[in-house]
Amino acid sequence: MLNALGQFIESNSFLHKLDPRTKLFMLLTFAVIVLIDSALWNHSISFMLLILATVVSKIKAKKIIGILWSFRIFVMITFLIHLIFTPSPNAISWGIFHVGLLGVFNGLLFSLRMLMLLWAASLFGHVTSPIELADSLEKMLGFVKYFRLHPRDISMIVILAMRYVPTVIDDAKRIRWAQIARGGNISKGLLKKIKSIIPMVIPLFATSFRRADKLALALTLRGYNPTLPRTKLKPIVYTPKDYCVSILTLLSLISAIVYRYNLLEYI
Repeated sequence: MLNALGQFIESNSFLHKLDPRTKLFMLLTFAVIVLIDSALWNHSISFMLLILATVVSKIKAKKIIGILWSFRIFVMITFLIHLIFTPSPNAISWGIFHVGLLGVFNGLLFSLRMLMLLWAASLFGHVTSPIELADSLEKMLGFVKYFRLHPRDISMIVILAMRYVPTVIDDAKRIRWAQIARGGNISKGLLKKIKSIIPMVIPLFATSFRRADKLALALTLRGYNPTLPRTKLKPIVYTPKDYCVSILTLLSLISAIVYRYNLLEYI
């Protein structure tokens, strides 16, 4: 099966045993720490934390590298955009285009940030069961009832999206190989590859709509109703290790914000 971002891998690691809300808080905190400062030490520590989390989760490095490699085009585009559109002193300028050292720095910085955030997001998906995440979101979003919304509907959308994205990627891969087997022209070159993708769009949309229709019919036949009470086979409960990890994560977030904005000067 094609490596997909957010595909759950069952294991018995420490990260797998944590509450999904704890892991979600860790992911959001990591994103804030990565984006809040452009210092080298900040990104070095974040990179080391990602390596540590990958080792603790017992996820193979080959799988993470495969996922990051699949986003290489987006990373290259991000680098090029910052390279040619960042004004800087002593830059080579032509109209709105600028090529200089500051553009190279920004391109490398934002490319690295994108890779680390993709790494963290894929790791979160690998160690978090979609069902457990949906149950956690249902608890966290209980306040939306006051806005006449059903938290179970939102959690259902999340779990279906997490399960559906890898399926769509697999469908696209099968359609591509089917067209190659029937003599389709999958040529090299960026423009030719873009043209070869167009014939894949119609069958991919048709397959997606067909699957969505079957899913809606299955939910209707099974009597899905977000307003009715529902029991859980494995209730989501915060454990002492979840509290410890959450406190450490919160302290890391506060420390990063205090250091970034020099808040100690105002105390």
